[in-house]
Amino acid sequence: MINTALKPYNKKVDVNNSFSVYYLDNKEVKSTFAEDVKKGLTAENKYLLPKYFYDNEGSLLFEKICETEEYYVTRTEASILKKYSIDIAKYNHNKHLLVELGSGSSVKTRYIIDALKENSRNLHYVPIDVSDIMISSSKQLVSKIKGLQISGIIAEYEEGIECVSHLFNEPKLIIFLGSSIGNFDLFHAEQFIRYISTKMNYGDSLLVGFDMVKDINVLNAAYNDKEGITAAFNLNLLNRINKELDGNFNLDNFEHLSFFNTEKKRIEMHLVSKTDQCVSINGIREVIKFKKREKIHTENSHKFTPEMIAEIAAYSNLHYSKYWTDEKNYFNLCLFTKM
Repeated sequence: MINTALKPYNKKVDVNNSFSVYYLDNKEVKSTFAEDVKKGLTAENKYLLPKYFYDNEGSLLFEKICETEEYYVTRTEASILKKYSIDIAKYNHNKHLLVELGSGSSVKTRYIIDALKENSRNLHYVPIDVSDIMISSSKQLVSKIKGLQISGIIAEYEEGIECVSHLFNEPKLIIFLGSSIGNFDLFHAEQFIRYISTKMNYGDSLLVGFDMVKDINVLNAAYNDKEGITAAFNLNLLNRINKELDGNFNLDNFEHLSFFNTEKKRIEMHLVSKTDQCVSINGIREVIKFKKREKIHTENSHKFTPEMIAEIAAYSNLHYSKYWTDEKNYFNLCLFTKM
């Protein structure tokens, strides 16, 4: 059921009878990108926020990363979903609304959709993503799955969940796959999941994918693939600044660096300046100076232990209901319920 009393979106487009897209006003998002780039690149220790990886080009590159030999995360999570999706659906037998944060191409989501469709002919899928790639993947889903209704939301996670809480009243299952939670450290992961919890009703569920702490060689290889796709994904941040903020980064003057920080339980990604150089970014009216070997910190991908996951659930006032894992315990899919 749609709550029509409120309109927390800028524009709604009906693509066809089964698929609509809600657009939130993105003027603030664009200005925030400029502000965040300025803040990050003028800091003493330079950084860029990983949420800006996912423009159209970045989203396509990430899909290619998921297909590399070294990047175990996607295929491991997919194997868990393939094996246990029916079990996951049983724990959510009363849910007719499926909300996904960061849907991307929705390939892995198909396992859950098919399983939930066994319980409900009128399943409503709400993908939330900052990238338009969600539109093409949703068109494919509605063409292949009879009776599936899709309401896509182009927004960042918090805005999208806020929109969902206003628009839809049905009991819902929210899914956050791909170990995207790893972009947050433990403190901010707790804050984020707690925020999601405040937008959940009694009985709603949240399924989160956690990449677990494991052998350091496995971790380092996953973020340094031989084909160099992860490097291109990292460098695309500079390309985005060039396109959207009129920058003049020469991508050949930077290189990708990634390693596992054992103490902090995280993969760190950086862009390293190969030489002393100056970069003009007209969109923020700055000239950024780099010393040779100076780094821009672009991402942390935190890995988790069972104790850390339990702590997140407790802080967020969610009941840790169940988890599913693979044979090597590389990856956990954890189900939390609002009680």
